[in-house]
Amino acid sequence: MTRVVHLSVVHRLDEPRIWERECRSLAEAGYDVTYVAPGPATAAEAAGVHLTALPARSRARRWMDVYEIQRELRRLRPQVLHVHDPELLTLFPLLKPFVPRLVYDMHDYVPEQVMAKDYIPAGARPLVARSSALAQRALAAFADGLVVATEHMLTVLGPPPRLRIVAPNYPRLSRFAGAEPIAELAGDPRLRLVYIGSLSRTRGCSLMLDVMERLERDDAVLLLGGTFAAPDLEQETRARLRAGLDDRVRLLGRVPPTELPRYLASAEVVWMPSLPSVQYARPNVETKIFEGMAVGLAALVSNLAGRGEFVHREQCGIAVAPDVDGHLAGVHRLLAQRREVKAMGERGRRAVTERYSWEAVEGHLVDFYSQLCQGLPGSRQAPSPSEESAT
Repeated sequence: MTRVVHLSVVHRLDEPRIWERECRSLAEAGYDVTYVAPGPATAAEAAGVHLTALPARSRARRWMDVYEIQRELRRLRPQVLHVHDPELLTLFPLLKPFVPRLVYDMHDYVPEQVMAKDYIPAGARPLVARSSALAQRALAAFADGLVVATEHMLTVLGPPPRLRIVAPNYPRLSRFAGAEPIAELAGDPRLRLVYIGSLSRTRGCSLMLDVMERLERDDAVLLLGGTFAAPDLEQETRARLRAGLDDRVRLLGRVPPTELPRYLASAEVVWMPSLPSVQYARPNVETKIFEGMAVGLAALVSNLAGRGEFVHREQCGIAVAPDVDGHLAGVHRLLAQRREVKAMGERGRRAVTERYSWEAVEGHLVDFYSQLCQGLPGSRQAPSPSEESAT
């Protein structure tokens, strides 16, 4: 079997896009797949994917992962190395003579992501962003194939390599099927809003607290889960809860991917209040919206590229102005139309089932790998799901 290694120093071993979607689909298609990333040392195998843990290190010490990466690549001797972090592109010129196929997987718009990093001094961000864009474009040219999350991402990369696909961040629908809500949370009679993801200002963490402060305490409750992007935001959030918000905001902490469906199923509305910024100005697939829709939640979203028009088209929620007043008005509309919330969620679940699930697009990744691995010694042409059904 063709040996494939997926590698990340940023994402964890339970990262859904990498392990649950891409690695698992390739393993099911007959590839020998190993995922190397930070995680518990006890990790061994899951869903046919071999898991190898890197030490959990801070952002400033990730350069130390190079030793472990070299050791694992010597041990595994992959025929395909598929990396998921832009910083790992720096390995491509060195690995090109030794690894037959190199793949770069672009999850986010890198320059725009840099502009949102609080730990980079504000004055330095434009220069760092431009430098990262140039470096990404130059180093991605060493790849044999590209995988991106949106069609628009292809425009920021150079012409080579020619082999490239769009693999949207749609959820694996089977993961959310039959999700049992948490009784304590689902039993709250108030309108139950949920946000689970990265907690940052640009993603609307402070905005949600502002909205909850302006609501009557018997109107709605917010289930707020995830990890904070900055220590000062965590301190501010906890202080605001202690000052009187803790009766209408439930701070959940980091929710493991395995538990995510249960927490989502405990709510009625998935809330995505991203703020206008360079990072969110470009079209993107907001995975968290689709995950909420997969368990039948209505969506309350900022009317930004890739979000508002989708919600309007599928009639699965409300898109509002991306500010406190807009989202406050959105919550009031949902409260006034409480009976319609369930119908919105049902339309959203139907849309995900029919068009916006990983199962609907995973065959494209398998076909991509079939082309990528042509000519490799000992490789087999793994059939796509459509080819298998035809036989």
